Amino acid sequence: MPLDRRCALLALLALPAACSIQRLGPLAALPIAAPADAGTLRAPEVGQRWRYQQINRFNSVVLDEVEESVASLGDTVVVQRRSTRGRPMADERHASWGQLWRDPAWDYPMTFEAPVPLWPSALQPGRASRVYTHYLMDGGSFRYRIEVHSEVHGWERVTVGAGTFDTLRIERFIRLGHQDPTRLTTWRRDTLWLSPKVGRWVARETSGRYLVPDEGWWRQRESLEDQLRWELTDWR
Repeated sequence: MPLDRRCALLALLALPAACSIQRLGPLAALPIAAPADAGTLRAPEVGQRWRYQQINRFNSVVLDEVEESVASLGDTVVVQRRSTRGRPMADERHASWGQLWRDPAWDYPMTFEAPVPLWPSALQPGRASRVYTHYLMDGGSFRYRIEVHSEVHGWERVTVGAGTFDTLRIERFIRLGHQDPTRLTTWRRDTLWLSPKVGRWVARETSGRYLVPDEGWWRQRESLEDQLRWELTDWR
C-alpha cells in the first residue's frame, strides 16, 4: 500500500478517538448587580456539608465526587474531605473562615506559616491583596516560598448541578517554590465563585504551569499542571 494512503487510513482510524476528547467549555456566568445579601457570608457550622463534582477541564471527564464538611470550629476551622471513590484526601484548615492555614487543593497539601486568604473578609468588588509567606509539606521541615495575589471581581450568576447562585468571582494568582527540584518557577491560577447563601464557593477552577530546563539550564520549556473544575452538586 502506498505510504500516503496508509497514513490517510491511520488518520481516519484515529479520528473517532480524537473527536471523543472534548475540552470542558467555560462556566456559564452572567454579570449581575450586587445582590441584597452581598455583604453577608453564611458562617460555618459543625456538620455543614458541600458535595462537589471534580472535572478534568482538558477532556471533560468527571474524576471524582468529593464531600466536604465542617468538622470543628474554634481557633481553627477544620473542613474534612471525603472522596466517593475512596481516594485519601487531606483536610482543609482555616485560621478564620476564608483565611487558610492548610490548603489541600493542589498536588500536595501546603501548611502556611501565615494565613493566606481564600476569599476576602469584605465581599467588595475591586479589593486586592498580596501575601508573601512560606509553607511546609506534610512530614517535611523545608520551607518553600509562596506569593498569593488576590483580586475580587464583580458579581456573577452561575448555574451548577446544585442550582443557580449569585456569586462573587475571586481570582487568585500564585507563585511558589516546589518540591520538584527540576522546576525553575511554578505559577498557578485559582478562580472561585463564592456564594454568600451557601457560605462557600459553588464553582472553582484551578490550573498551573511551570518551567523546567530543556537541553541544559540555559534553555527552558513550559509544562502544565492539571486543569480542574469543581462544581457544587448538593449542600446543606
